[in-house]
Amino acid sequence: MNWQHLQAVVWLRWRLLMNEYRRAGALNAVVMMIVLVGALATAIPAVITCFIVGTYLIPKATPTQLLYAWDGVLLGFLLTWGIGVLMELQRSDPLSLSKLLHLPISANGAFLINYLSSLLRLSLIVCAPLMLGFSLALISVKGVSLLPVLPLLAAFLLMVTALTYQFQGWLASLMSNPRRRRTIIMTATMLFVLIVQLPNLINLLSPWGVQRHANQSAALSKELGKLEHSFKAKEFDAPEYLARQQEVIQNHKLGTEQANRETMKLWEKWARLVNTILPIGWLPLGVMAAAEGRFLPSILGLLGMTLIGLASLWRAYGTTIALYQGQPTNRKGRPAPEPAVAPTAAMANGQTQRASLLETRIPGLSEPVSAIALGGFRSLLRSPEAKMTLLTPLITGVIFGSMLWNQRHVTPEPFRPLIAIVGMLFVLLGVLQLAGNQFGFDRDGFRVFVLSAAPRRDILLGKNLAFAPITLGMSALLLAAVQVLCPMRLDHFLAIIPQFISMFLLFCVFTNLMSIYTPIYIAAGSLKPSNPKLSTILLQLVMFMLLFPLTQAPTLLPLGAEALSKFLGWTENAPVFLALALAECAVVVLFYRVSLGWLGRWFQAREQIILETVTNRAP
Repeated sequence: MNWQHLQAVVWLRWRLLMNEYRRAGALNAVVMMIVLVGALATAIPAVITCFIVGTYLIPKATPTQLLYAWDGVLLGFLLTWGIGVLMELQRSDPLSLSKLLHLPISANGAFLINYLSSLLRLSLIVCAPLMLGFSLALISVKGVSLLPVLPLLAAFLLMVTALTYQFQGWLASLMSNPRRRRTIIMTATMLFVLIVQLPNLINLLSPWGVQRHANQSAALSKELGKLEHSFKAKEFDAPEYLARQQEVIQNHKLGTEQANRETMKLWEKWARLVNTILPIGWLPLGVMAAAEGRFLPSILGLLGMTLIGLASLWRAYGTTIALYQGQPTNRKGRPAPEPAVAPTAAMANGQTQRASLLETRIPGLSEPVSAIALGGFRSLLRSPEAKMTLLTPLITGVIFGSMLWNQRHVTPEPFRPLIAIVGMLFVLLGVLQLAGNQFGFDRDGFRVFVLSAAPRRDILLGKNLAFAPITLGMSALLLAAVQVLCPMRLDHFLAIIPQFISMFLLFCVFTNLMSIYTPIYIAAGSLKPSNPKLSTILLQLVMFMLLFPLTQAPTLLPLGAEALSKFLGWTENAPVFLALALAECAVVVLFYRVSLGWLGRWFQAREQIILETVTNRAP
């Protein structure tokens, strides 16, 4: 790197920064100065506080406890760092290399300035002083043997920031496509939610032996109960009873302590293994090794993290230059599209054209219904915001499924069908944001429905069928999971299927009403309503609070009737739930078909109002 070029780039960055402050006015400059002084004033006390606390706690800590402490500190830092990265997935460089590549200067300096500018994050400003104070406390208490902690900390920060910078540059090359950009944001959000929920899932699975402790406590209570029963039967006197009681309690205490020691040894073994495999654990592993008097792991961890950081920066530099030069950033090229063949020519050559999804005809349905249903289904599969909403029931199912797994042995058999029904309600609530505003996501495409000659009942039917594969598919997965975790009787398992169909059809009636009377304009690429009317929001809340429970409550009648007949002694194991669920499903199907007629007439009467709303033309 040419030193004069670097000086010129630094001066350019400084001048651009000053120009931004000057254009923003004097007030903005004062606010930025206050923020800078506040950050410095917070960082220095943070270092001092961590140093004092560490000086008090570290002398009592073993090397393994230092490993756990550093793991906790780094996990907290990575969590806050991940939140910052999620808020700014696509990298925004302060210095645009496209404006420097035509100049006779090296782009290395601009790339370095952009990388250093990316370090100005709130998570790093807050967490770096804390980690620095902890490191200085280690050196002060343990002596010069812990000096490697400072270069290890620097290498760790280099590795994390360099990998983040490379990752954001790679995303910048992918996000040139708006739809792909929204998909990436949706995927990143869902992954982050799952990562945040991971400790809760681990806690629910109880890998540290909560169930074993509960079993030991139950065994102690049982043994003490037997001892008390023998004493009441006058098999021995009071002094011997007290001696035996103390012996049982002491044996239980010794067994618990032995089990805890074995658990801690197992945790230490797994902690060492995980920290050895994952690069983010090389800093805690190096600290533990240095505290034990071993320096080879510290040296290897320092070299490994430094090499990863430098390699990421080198790769990020190459990707950035290729992006600004218009070169492809991935080696795989898109396959050239095959030339289109006219249908008549294809038939003349004996070729058969495969019909696309939108050209498929659903058996038993008219052509407009098939087209609307398949078109809506394709839109749900391709829309990133729809994917984000539809993944919510899956994440909720994973969380509550883990809770169900933890309580699978204590759930009474009559309540198990109710668990599946509650899960279906979660699925319906997950898709309510989309299904309750069906026309809002059509936006300008709603004009097609207004201008079409299709009966309005067919439009509503097609819209409802578009949600059927996703909603009923997720419900089927949920039913299978419940059957595996908490097995139901065969007749209950079969009764849940028509139960789900009844719940879905009544849900469609409710969402059709909401879509007709409370349409809301949704901006493209988001799920946030755009300037909704207060009256519309209030009407939605009233309909949700009143109509949603009223439409779903009748579906609980078959299960309630079976429980009542069993309580009164009329039936014991008769499949009452199955028979009533089938009868109710037939009645609900008939009601749904009839409701499409009057809902279609209401839809036709309000379609102009809906058009003005969903196209953002309403006054």
